[in-house]
Amino acid sequence: MTEFLFEKIMQFGGINQLHAHAISGIVIAVGLVLIGKTIKILLNTGVRKFITKTKNEIDDKILDIVLERIIALSGILGLHFLIREIKKGVPSENVSFLSYLEYSEIALHVITVFLFTSIAIKISHTIVTSVLSSIAKKNDYEQYGQSLPLLVNRIISIVIISLSAVIVLDRFGMNITSILTVLGAGSLAIGFAAQDTLSNMISGFIIMIDRPFRVGDRIRIPTGEVGDVFEIGLRSTKILDFDNNLVVVPNNDLVNTRIVNYGYPRGEIRLTIEISVAYGVDIERVKMIMIDAAASHPDVLKDPAPEVFLMKLADWSLNFTLFCRVPDFKLQFRTSEVLRISIYNALNKAKIEIPFPQQVIHHTKQNHNALHPSPKRKKISR
Repeated sequence: MTEFLFEKIMQFGGINQLHAHAISGIVIAVGLVLIGKTIKILLNTGVRKFITKTKNEIDDKILDIVLERIIALSGILGLHFLIREIKKGVPSENVSFLSYLEYSEIALHVITVFLFTSIAIKISHTIVTSVLSSIAKKNDYEQYGQSLPLLVNRIISIVIISLSAVIVLDRFGMNITSILTVLGAGSLAIGFAAQDTLSNMISGFIIMIDRPFRVGDRIRIPTGEVGDVFEIGLRSTKILDFDNNLVVVPNNDLVNTRIVNYGYPRGEIRLTIEISVAYGVDIERVKMIMIDAAASHPDVLKDPAPEVFLMKLADWSLNFTLFCRVPDFKLQFRTSEVLRISIYNALNKAKIEIPFPQQVIHHTKQNHNALHPSPKRKKISR
């Protein structure tokens, strides 16, 4: 196509070879820019009308990124063809001018790589941010929706920029094999050094997806600590215990162990109230007193209904246990205390004895001489 255009210009213009190639390159460059504008108009009308019907906004953002740079891409491509056409018309003995054109091509190559790098980074950031933010919002992890995309985007940017640098260095004729070897060895060393940190970060992402617990849930970890989840970070999870101390647990430990979650899937929790009374009392009356105390409390659930069982015939008491539920684990201790006080007062009012441990010791008085006989005297003959 360029040769045909060049011949027509030479035939009708009566100009020299360099000018003809320059005009041919300019025509191609302008044509490419016009093509770029046409494509932008088509994308901004027909394609946008189609993608606006989709539910997500990722495709709209990606289209905006492409539209912002499509004219620049077409212009750089046009300049590239322009320089190529000019080089064809420059005599070989004009070394200095040809070197300038060569430098211009290298500069255009670097600019093109930089432009494609920025497009790739922006598109990847858009996809990662949208996907991770939607997952975090769906799972009620707002802090992940802010911090995790930043970390992943930074890693992706480093990878894309490194690949772009390798492409540019290869264009300059540098041996990139040694550079790739050094980068690979360095990445391996960094990976080993940050193995625990990366493991905890991956575990944090697994916690976000799997949702074994959420912020505000009350959990118990294998070491015995019980507390409310205060924050779920990238590297660790913070638990606020009952003494208002912050327990920091690495995410990797939480992923690879058993956790008791008192707040999920529902916050209701069972209360057990243990009461001991003396032998000889009316068992049914004791059970009725305990059930009435639970049924009259506003925080105790009616379904399932409170129940009382005689659990043990102990050495010095009859042991009863009240089982009931409250709607929220945060009401567990306060409601348990109120029920114990109410049951204690009701038992005192009914004059039902609450015994304490005691032992009966029987002392038997015996003959001292029988217990300790005197030694017999030996008779000595004279």
